[in-house]
Amino acid sequence: MINFIAIEDNYTNDLMELVRALNGRLDKDFDLSLKYEFDGDRMLVSVVLGEENRTYSTEYDVTAKDKMERKRLEKRYLKESIYNAVVNYADVSLPYGCLTGIRPTKLFRELGARARDMFENEFSVSKKKADLVETTVRVQEPVRNDGDGHDVFVFIPFCPTRCAYCSFVSVAIDKQKKLIEPYVNCLLQEIEFLKEVVEKKALKIRTVYVGGGTPTSIPTEYLDKILSALVPFKPFEFTVEAGRPDTINSSVLNVLKKNGVTRISVNPQTFNDATLERIGRRHKAEMVEEVYREAKDDFDVNMDLIAMLPGESLEDFKRTVDKAVELDAENVTVHTLYLKKGSALKVDGYQSVDNDTAEKMVDYAYTALTGAGYVPYYMYRQKYTSGNLENVGYAKPDKICVYNVDIMEEDTSILAAGAAAISKKWDKSINLITRNANFKEPLEYVKHFDTVMERQRAFWLEEE
Repeated sequence: MINFIAIEDNYTNDLMELVRALNGRLDKDFDLSLKYEFDGDRMLVSVVLGEENRTYSTEYDVTAKDKMERKRLEKRYLKESIYNAVVNYADVSLPYGCLTGIRPTKLFRELGARARDMFENEFSVSKKKADLVETTVRVQEPVRNDGDGHDVFVFIPFCPTRCAYCSFVSVAIDKQKKLIEPYVNCLLQEIEFLKEVVEKKALKIRTVYVGGGTPTSIPTEYLDKILSALVPFKPFEFTVEAGRPDTINSSVLNVLKKNGVTRISVNPQTFNDATLERIGRRHKAEMVEEVYREAKDDFDVNMDLIAMLPGESLEDFKRTVDKAVELDAENVTVHTLYLKKGSALKVDGYQSVDNDTAEKMVDYAYTALTGAGYVPYYMYRQKYTSGNLENVGYAKPDKICVYNVDIMEEDTSILAAGAAAISKKWDKSINLITRNANFKEPLEYVKHFDTVMERQRAFWLEEE
């Protein structure tokens, strides 16, 4: 484990992300001291390691067009210096090298013609991961926003139960039944306001995405009201996170179909019944298959799988991937387990430290899915992910979920409603996003709904 000592603390929090990732691969303890100084646009970085005070010094050019770009360069070079020093000192490496950001595809695109070379030779990203990022960027191109399209996001924060790995803003529906009606009433008012914004500004809506939680866990009458309110946006893609198969039945599917929903999720996470029970799910794997077969003729279906769930072996995960391929869902998203603050797994002290198995799992998923004709079309990374790996969405070439691309590449304005929803305005000319966040907790959202609407009006109609 690295005892990180920063002489300057401007970037300590960012650098600690890299240090934590390296710690997951180290089998010895040592001190790491960092300092840096400037001579105009020259930055000299020194990294001192271990009791031997082994020193690695590197000089960088930080010439930049403005302060923001210079800060990005400084942070990037500090990460490179730390990573290269530790690699040389401790003979350790990470699949994404010194990259710690959530969106490697966005960075790859921004770097332009130099991207591939920089990923491998400056950031030390492995060839395999550089291939994945480059392929994903290429696959996205036909569906990316031209700058004029907008998305609508609606959040329904109720679930049948709380899964052991989850830290999202969601509540077990059995404990919050009295909150559902006031929450839906507020949500419908906010949706009506967003319609006014769309009409006044003549906005073009690309997609509508209803997320959660598990939207299909609320009573069907309320779900119908929400979806009916969204129909006038006339999106070409209309997605509902049905997610939990124990919330999906013929009545629910009829409501979805009636309101023009085009895509739903039916998420197994695993096809291992013992694991489902272990992570707090109330359904069996067989139910996933039953619901999927009932839904597949009317909707494009996404399935989420998770690598490195507690108690699962590589063979368990392979069987799950093979079953998803056999069922032939339009989208399969493979998540690598990460231990989120507030999740039951984190609270209970679960450790996911078998990096070798994590890599074998995601490699198998890539091979099996691409071999079956799927393509990787969006990806992202998170802190504390098993093996310092990634989450990847795979789709059949003509079945890409456009909203997933929009949200990950941050090139689309989003009109968002509900607790924890974040509206975003993207200024294409300067590639800048401004945000307006609603209250996180559902009860706070309802209690302070007047404030929610005041903020939304100021955010979307400030020019009026």
